[in-house]
Amino acid sequence: MAEIDLDELTATLLESVPDMAYIVDADARLAWWNDRVREVTGYAADELAGRDVFELIAPDQREDLAASFGAVGTFEPTETREFDVLTADGERIPHEFNGTTLTSNGETYVVGIARDVSDRRERETAIRRQRDELETLNRISETVHEVIQAVVDAATRAEIEDAVCERLAASELYRSVWIARDGPGDVAKPDTGVGTIEDFLEVVDEINTLDWDRPAQVAIETGEAQVVQRISEADIPETARTAAARMNIESGTAVPIVHQSTVLGVLCVYSSRPEAFSDREQAAFRRLGEVIGFAINAVQTERLLMSDTAMELTLRVSGSDAFLARVSEESDGPCQQEWSTPMSAGRYRHYVTVSGIDPERVEAIAEGVPTVESIDHVGGTDGDHVFTVVTTDSLVQRFVENGASPASLVARDGETTIVAELPSDADPRPIVEAAKDLYGAELVSKREVERSVRTAEEFYDTVADCLTERQQAALRHASLGGYFAWPRDATAEEIAEVMGISSATFHYHIRRAQQALVEAYFQHLDG
Repeated sequence: MAEIDLDELTATLLESVPDMAYIVDADARLAWWNDRVREVTGYAADELAGRDVFELIAPDQREDLAASFGAVGTFEPTETREFDVLTADGERIPHEFNGTTLTSNGETYVVGIARDVSDRRERETAIRRQRDELETLNRISETVHEVIQAVVDAATRAEIEDAVCERLAASELYRSVWIARDGPGDVAKPDTGVGTIEDFLEVVDEINTLDWDRPAQVAIETGEAQVVQRISEADIPETARTAAARMNIESGTAVPIVHQSTVLGVLCVYSSRPEAFSDREQAAFRRLGEVIGFAINAVQTERLLMSDTAMELTLRVSGSDAFLARVSEESDGPCQQEWSTPMSAGRYRHYVTVSGIDPERVEAIAEGVPTVESIDHVGGTDGDHVFTVVTTDSLVQRFVENGASPASLVARDGETTIVAELPSDADPRPIVEAAKDLYGAELVSKREVERSVRTAEEFYDTVADCLTERQQAALRHASLGGYFAWPRDATAEEIAEVMGISSATFHYHIRRAQQALVEAYFQHLDG
């Protein structure tokens, strides 16, 4: 058997491994290396020869390397260390080092292998990030749950808003919190808030005066949450960035407070986490905004319904900026808002009745009113016409946002009279200011009124008074005969035959009876 040259074989073997192989002398200088060292570091062979190995390790790790290298003679073969290799271009590449010592010709050397662990480091980082995100989400969930419990226990809107701000700010997750309603001049003015500095709300007021698309106002107008991350780098006014830096704030969100598509206000929350308010965190805050909105509506409705008295505000608008006011300038009778229902993002659908004016003219007037999005003529008789009008802003919306219930809105000869009710102990100023801001309204009167409670017996009496004997008979036959079932058990013709009348007569009585029932119901509902 031929004699094997172990030195040559070992060198060839070390050149073939995918890891960095090296020999370092007692002065910590490279004595030998494989090509992988040159490939990773980016240095030429003449640049590596005799090079101080400390220059090939990241500066902040050299002290640890010195400690590991200090006792070369006692270096254990099983020891594994991790250091970042510093390339010629300044890049840091994490490696796992394994080595031992050997003696040759009376000299002591450190020999070792260094394996690139970038992929493993990335996996570990990803796992750690996922774990941190999960822990953060759990803390967010617990915080939101605590806030919801505080909201449930609150008795007034002010208590709800205070509880939300205090509970969120008490969490280590958030630095500052404030809640606002849509104020005069399209500015979300804070009603309450908790911050990291004493003049927090004053700083918010100052930032609100700046000319920019304020996230809080955008959230109110669109009904969609707004998020700004890495505020120090964001495209926002310098004053806002400076204030955020002073309060150690790196991200923020503005969440609309919503109930049945009506935006009642906005919740603004700030965090020191640059990447705060991820999709999951935003989802939790959207739910919180809905819960707050529901709670606010519930306490306001309960206060109004359960009270024996209410505060009645009467306001007058002399100008013709409002839609009904413009129509009333040309009509022969009153123009009245019958009912309003919320849609989305501050939009409302109103049912209005106008008198003594052609429907085409009403639609033409609507085209010139900026707040009117659409109008449809749905019917009418004897000169009275009913329209559905969709608006992007209205007094009804402002009243609901501030806890008031619109009782009537009537326009005559270009002048509009609005009556609204709110709890007797409520503050009327936000409502008056909202009406003044939108249409220049003035307060005519404020008085306490008794609230009547309609009983079921009164409802039955009202219905009985509205229905004739023929209408009652038609309802009885239709109900018992299955006319109202789905699918119907009997047709109109079959019911009419049983009653001994014509189909047309049955249709007349049943429609009048249904109309009387519906009108009586809504009359009872509206008190």
